[in-house]
Amino acid sequence: MIRTQATDDARRTGWTRRRLLRSLTVGTGIASLPFEWRSAIAEGPPDVDIRLVAAPDRVSIGRGSGTDVLRFTAEVVGGRADAVRPSTGYLGPTLDLRRGERVRVEFVNRLDDPSIVHWHGMIVPARDDGHPRFAVAPGHSYVYDFTVRNPAGTYLYHPHPHGHTGRQIYFGLAGLLIVRDDDEEAVGLPQRGQELSLVIQDRRVGNDNQMVFKRTMMDTMTGVLGDTVLVNGVADAAFNVAPRTHRLRLANVSNARIYKLAWSDGRPMHAIARDSGLFDRSEGMQTRPYIVLAPFQRVELLEDFGVPKKSHKVVLVSRSFDDPGGMAGMMREMMGGGMMGGAMMGDAQGKELSVASFTVAAGSPTKNDPPTFPEPAQPARKGGNELHTRLAFNMMQGSLNGRLFEMDAVAADERLPLDEETIWTFSNDTGGMAMPHPMHIHGVRFRVIERSTGAPVDLREGLIDAGYQDTVLVFPGERVRLAVAPSEPGMFMYHCHNLEHEDGGMMRNCWFGPGPVRST
Repeated sequence: MIRTQATDDARRTGWTRRRLLRSLTVGTGIASLPFEWRSAIAEGPPDVDIRLVAAPDRVSIGRGSGTDVLRFTAEVVGGRADAVRPSTGYLGPTLDLRRGERVRVEFVNRLDDPSIVHWHGMIVPARDDGHPRFAVAPGHSYVYDFTVRNPAGTYLYHPHPHGHTGRQIYFGLAGLLIVRDDDEEAVGLPQRGQELSLVIQDRRVGNDNQMVFKRTMMDTMTGVLGDTVLVNGVADAAFNVAPRTHRLRLANVSNARIYKLAWSDGRPMHAIARDSGLFDRSEGMQTRPYIVLAPFQRVELLEDFGVPKKSHKVVLVSRSFDDPGGMAGMMREMMGGGMMGGAMMGDAQGKELSVASFTVAAGSPTKNDPPTFPEPAQPARKGGNELHTRLAFNMMQGSLNGRLFEMDAVAADERLPLDEETIWTFSNDTGGMAMPHPMHIHGVRFRVIERSTGAPVDLREGLIDAGYQDTVLVFPGERVRLAVAPSEPGMFMYHCHNLEHEDGGMMRNCWFGPGPVRST
């Protein structure tokens, strides 16, 4: 029941948290418990103990009747009560953790399908990463136990069962995970009262106020795209802010949509962090006219709402751009006037969208001192290792080096040494249907060291390749080279984070470290 082999133990023996407590209470003794339970108990209580439940629910996301969703709920059963903060809308609560804390999470699956939770961007042991081989059946649970090693930053948690991920996330199973540490608190950023988190998702909502998932052939090919933007699970999101500098944490948790985020009044955007923490002193603040955010990428901004110096309203928008999936765009154009057009086409990638509005109160602006970015991290030891993965999409299905997902398979070109830099190249220039692919690698953070010039002209200025990341957008015709240095051994995953591509098999295992590949 607890991680890896313990999941099988739970199915065979029926061990549950309740049975564990009853066993200890009546004096049966620790010796009667599965080995993994004994190991966890021997380590002592965690700093934070959380119970996380996934279950159907019904909420209101707009006018009219309630909307059927899937939802995470959580409670702290031990440790800091403020480690879980409630969310608005249907999204899961925010998990607010500190670097160095030992965290235990009991995930309880009350869905109708198997599920498991992945801590997106977090560096945890392989048994705690949420690989689909650990998915638990309805009515069962899984216990995670890990120490927070990541630097302060904006991370995510979401389900990761093979073939069910897109649907489960679409209907609401996702939440923010924020890591804090002393180093970041010394940088001089706005305090928590001037910190806003925005989880951005596009959805289709029918006349009956129900969300509409896959409905077309195009949905399978391009990924599910919606025409309504929800922020933190709420439509027409609006924030009231004071005339001072705020820290904005933006996370794209859409199934497939790429956003070209900008301010409606044309002011520039000032980025201070990407997926895995603050930029370092050599990179500094990254200023862009707009920022491109692919599925499951994050960016943090500093925005001075004291300019102009009067009450006003500004809107965060996604500007229009040409669909970077050339073949998909061609098919839309060809079918648009035909008899199959309405039945087969989905919503458009690159359409203009309103994301959220900010109403600035009147008052005297308050200025913040500029942040002092941290020193660069020590680079990993150079190893001379190289991997090359070809991205392709043919016959309605994506592949990686011509391979589809196999639950326990790892190829020779999917192995990386520990604590040593590997240069991993993703090539999206090998033919097939031209589509962008946001590539995510589990269990590591990486740096983009080179990008060819394949990005569309109307998106290039908004790409931020600085900082540590865990998800990189590779456009058609591009090659992107990453510096990756795993620190946790075992079997992890890499995949396209277009959720329909992932569920369709555009996902593979990778093995970090020496020795034979093992499935547990």
